[in-house]
Amino acid sequence: MKTLIVVAVIFCSSLINYSYAKGTIDMHKKLDEVVKFKDNELPITKNQTEFVKVSFKINKNGIVEVLEINYSDEAIKSQLIEKLSEMKVEEEHDSEKVYNYNFTFMKK
Repeated sequence: MKTLIVVAVIFCSSLINYSYAKGTIDMHKKLDEVVKFKDNELPITKNQTEFVKVSFKINKNGIVEVLEINYSDEAIKSQLIEKLSEMKVEEEHDSEKVYNYNFTFMKK
């Protein structure tokens, strides 16, 4: 069985701040918990690479609000947005902070 290696290589843009003071969110950890796909769950052929670039905020209720998105495949974008919509941030956070992430998915 072909193994899907989801390389959720999360490259942060220069707008991402890595401060870990009280009240900040470890967004990498949150995304690692939520953005997981099982073997063959994504419609990617071998040696094919797809991407989704997304900018989002976490609203006052702890829900992801997508601000902007760019992608190479509609189905993969939809599946990623579905995963992001499952994320709930309970920690204290700045609802005005914008997070920018590049997700790259590939099957080897």
